[in-house]
Amino acid sequence: MAAGGGVTEGGAASFTVSASPAPAADLTVNVTVSQDGDFGAATGSRTVTVPTSGSATLTVATTDDEADEPDGSVSVAVDAGDGYTVSAGQGAASVSVADDDDPPPAAPEVSVSGSAGGAEGQDATFTLSATPAPAAPLTVNVTVTAGGDYGVSTGSRTVTVPTSGSATVTVSTSDDGADEPDGSVTLTLNAGDGYTVGQPATETASVLDNDPAPLAVEPEVSVTAGPGITEGGDAGFTVTADPAPTADLTVSVTVSQDGDFGAATGSRTVTVPTSGSATVTVATTDDEADEPDGSVSVAVEAGDGYTVSSSHSTATVGVSDDDPPPAGLPEVSVADASVAEGDPHRPYLAFAVTLSEPADRRVTVRWEVRPGTAALLRDYHSRGSYRLVFQPGQTALTVWVRVLDDTAREGDETVQLALTRAVGATIAHGTATGTIIDND
Repeated sequence: MAAGGGVTEGGAASFTVSASPAPAADLTVNVTVSQDGDFGAATGSRTVTVPTSGSATLTVATTDDEADEPDGSVSVAVDAGDGYTVSAGQGAASVSVADDDDPPPAAPEVSVSGSAGGAEGQDATFTLSATPAPAAPLTVNVTVTAGGDYGVSTGSRTVTVPTSGSATVTVSTSDDGADEPDGSVTLTLNAGDGYTVGQPATETASVLDNDPAPLAVEPEVSVTAGPGITEGGDAGFTVTADPAPTADLTVSVTVSQDGDFGAATGSRTVTVPTSGSATVTVATTDDEADEPDGSVSVAVEAGDGYTVSSSHSTATVGVSDDDPPPAGLPEVSVADASVAEGDPHRPYLAFAVTLSEPADRRVTVRWEVRPGTAALLRDYHSRGSYRLVFQPGQTALTVWVRVLDDTAREGDETVQLALTRAVGATIAHGTATGTIIDND
């Protein structure tokens, strides 16, 4: 078996079947046709008649299709039969078949570039490029994501790239009135039919917030007092910042005392954490001296980063003396009082100050009005310390505190009257509450 020259698909592959020596009569030879590739050759078994000339031509047709495919071949092999033997070295032959179809155009590679952002309310734009440009409009899959809250329509969408090779994607953002961090819009290419994903496959555009930051609000700092204590105990106060600070806030305060209870007076600072409140503790000393009851006060002072409450800038904790009075002296006490605001007949709080028994010599005691919930010069008028004198044999006196009438609806308010520095007597009950009954 001998092969003819190679052919292009659509041509006929030619083979020569030879018998040596030439037969005395026509010889029927069995052959098998096969192909490598898909060229439409009629494969399988057939017979070839070799005449007495000793050779015959076998033609195998191929088909010219339009599919790009690898080159191939057509082969013919001599099979065993009657009246001949098969050549051991030339029992088969092959003819090459060349494909004549152009390969398909390469799939475009799509990338994203040229992102442009701006202030909230402006569009974020992206450019999709297909290389080479598609022969027909190309549908590309993309995903839009957002960082921040700018009203971006996120999720999957498709973009059509025309035959020019590029398309612009526009993503809208919303202009709100809220101050917020800057954000972003991101476009990512996804796989799809008819293209490959190139680089860059992701592009991000910035979205800039254009709203002013809210004005900072300085906390208002106030102080409240804990319950009264006995000398030797700790006076507790709570310093509160409203609204709570965003970071630790240093507040200046002044500690003072009425009496001699060993309190560490003077200026100090208190750190108010972001929870909004802090505790101030002022220790007192338990001595052995009989003395009038007193108090410890904390006042908030002006400072940086806060304002001082107009109504709760000072708080006072009462301190009770726990030492017995010396024997043989009368006791002086003051009783609570009340008055209706605006009473034209008695515009005073009348505090009754009494001795437990007549004295045979003059007794003096000092008194002063301390603020409660009422405000000096707005609700009452009395400042400083005054001396009250009991003449020998006298056991009752009255302290008058002028009450001022206002038009504010504020509820009942109070002041404290305190006795101090008694001479010739001991103080038994040294503090009284005066109640101003609101008339508005």
